[in-house]
Order: sequence, then structure tokens, then C-alpha cells
Amino acid sequence: MDIEKLKLKDNHTWKSKPGYSICVIDRGLVRFDYPGTWVVEPGAGAVHLFDRPPSVESCDLGVSIFRVPAEHVRELSLDDMLGNTLGHDRKPYQQSEIRHIARGDLEIAWLEQRYIDAEYKRYARFRVALARGPVLCLISMNYWSNRAAGLERVWEEVLRTLVFGERIADPTAGPVVQ
Repeated sequence: MDIEKLKLKDNHTWKSKPGYSICVIDRGLVRFDYPGTWVVEPGAGAVHLFDRPPSVESCDLGVSIFRVPAEHVRELSLDDMLGNTLGHDRKPYQQSEIRHIARGDLEIAWLEQRYIDAEYKRYARFRVALARGPVLCLISMNYWSNRAAGLERVWEEVLRTLVFGERIADPTAGPVVQ
């Protein structure tokens, strides 16, 4: 995915909490708020956001979009798909129950794994969410456990502000407000 930072018009309609910026992917197909000081970088099929320059110490929040035909999206079990995203590279000593959020046509399933990083021998956490709307959106976040308190608030804000399918004709002006 390519990343483009735009200068907003003086009369733009974008709204976010103080200190936060808005990530708009594919002209509004997916949108959410994130801390304004975070570093945003493109990845292969994803956008990565870091709380500091990318390093072993940074928190990595990744967002990927999967375009699945609309007739198939509703047939798929969100919980099963979420379980299939976990992979086997972590050996969790604790995994949360799957949590669910529903807002209008948006459904989110997410969970947290706690594990000991094999390379660094440190306690770490991995959160992953699968959101269903007009597309599927996978959001993941990796961070060290000793930084959990501040980073979990970011996770909550990303999920709280997640919006799908609101096409933005002019991203420098923001969504049309009636």
C-alpha cells in the first residue's frame, strides 16, 4: 500500500480526539484514529503504525484489507477466521476469550495472546482483530507487556473509531457533513 500525507483544507470536516490523527485507507474504505506522533509506513498489502521509529522496542500496529465478494463475507464465521489468523510463531501461555463489538453493519471479533518472546526472553502481548463490513480488515498489535497500559488505550481507540465504506471524494476536505 502507498501512503500519502495531505495538507488539509482550512474548512475540513475531519474530527478526532486531541493528539490523534486519522488513517484513511483506499479513500475511506477503512478509517480509524491513531496517536498523531506515531510513525506510519507502508508494507506489502498493509499499513504499519509504530509508536516510535521501528525497532525491537516499538509497538507495531498493522492493518490489512481483504476484498472478499460481498455474498461470501456474511457466510464466513468471524470467530473461525480470527482463529485461523493466529499462526504458530507464538506459544501463548494465556489467550483471552474472543470479544465481540457490533456497530451498525460493522462486526469486530478480537482476542489477546500473552507469550514470552523466544528471541528476547521477554513477556509480550499480541492483539488481533478481524472486522467485517463491506470488506474484511485484519488489525494486529505487538508490544512488550511492560508497556501494556498505554498501548491498550490506543487499541481501544482504533477499534472505537473504526469505520468502513464511507467514501471520501476529497480527502483534504473530509467526509461530507449534512
